[in-house]
Amino acid sequence: MIRPQKNLGRGALYGVGGLLGIAVASAGVMAGQANKVKRTVGVRKRSAPYDDGRYGRTKGPSLRLVMMGDSLATGLGADRASQTIGARLARLIAEQLDRGVVLSSVAVIGARSADLESQVTRALHYRPHVAVIFIGSNDVTHLVPPSVSAQRLGEAVRELRRHDIQVVVATTPDFSELTMLYPPLSWLATHLSRSLAAKQAQAVVEADGRAVSLGDLLGNEFGTRPYELLSDDMFHPSAKGYEAVAQVVAPSVLAALKRGSTGEVMPELFEPPTVARAADLAERMAQHPGTELAPLHLQTADGSPTMAQLGRRKALTSRPNGFYLDNQDPGGTEQGPDLAAPDPGLAEPA
Repeated sequence: MIRPQKNLGRGALYGVGGLLGIAVASAGVMAGQANKVKRTVGVRKRSAPYDDGRYGRTKGPSLRLVMMGDSLATGLGADRASQTIGARLARLIAEQLDRGVVLSSVAVIGARSADLESQVTRALHYRPHVAVIFIGSNDVTHLVPPSVSAQRLGEAVRELRRHDIQVVVATTPDFSELTMLYPPLSWLATHLSRSLAAKQAQAVVEADGRAVSLGDLLGNEFGTRPYELLSDDMFHPSAKGYEAVAQVVAPSVLAALKRGSTGEVMPELFEPPTVARAADLAERMAQHPGTELAPLHLQTADGSPTMAQLGRRKALTSRPNGFYLDNQDPGGTEQGPDLAAPDPGLAEPA
């Protein structure tokens, strides 16, 4: 069982006391805002398209991909099956590896981390090569303690890895910049989501999975172009929105599936990654959309495999029209992420 870690960095815990004060002083305002958001979004407003099936080549051995988690994993907001995040990922993997990909989904709209245990049981039935998990947004809205939510996620990842299934987790996004959220609710959403994302990243890596940050991608980037990247409910991604999310997550999925002849996972990193203990990198990763935190399997002095590497992988294809992350400018010149150096005294890989 993963025990909640105390050493997640001051930034991940910053403002907790202030949040409690905000929550008490502004409880009436936030309750009204929260009810308005629920009426606007309505997670069960409609179902997601059914996207299970085979993508890419129809002959030869195929790879099996399973989607797990909440409404983002189901593709809620897409109009057609071909537009969901699962379908987008399946096609990208099929194109990059020239293999057929069989997609299955056990994700459930409205799911929280507590629901992952039953989803793992269902996922094992499909014997996937890789599982992709989107979870955490509903834990934030239901005020599930981040340490509890992250522990449940870590247990799910560990069980999947026990069956030799590769796992990639897209950590909780920050929705605070969406047009429907205003202070003080947006402030609370930022702190809770980033705190959870950092704890998720640490728990995932310590369970031998990979974590990729969505950060404020669904808030900042989507908030500036809501009618293009968001669906009608102005909360879940649209078809173009899921294309953008897939471009962020797919490189880490491929890295989990394929290794190059020199031992370096593919796609390549922009530059040598930052290496440190997972607990020390988790908060930094949560601040940078598109960055990946992956285990290194190095042993620390106490024998715990907590070392990890933080970096960003090169994009697979061009971004959707007009969409760029902070590692790619409109001129098409890719740059590495602006990540700080490891803290002094932390081990480097041999």
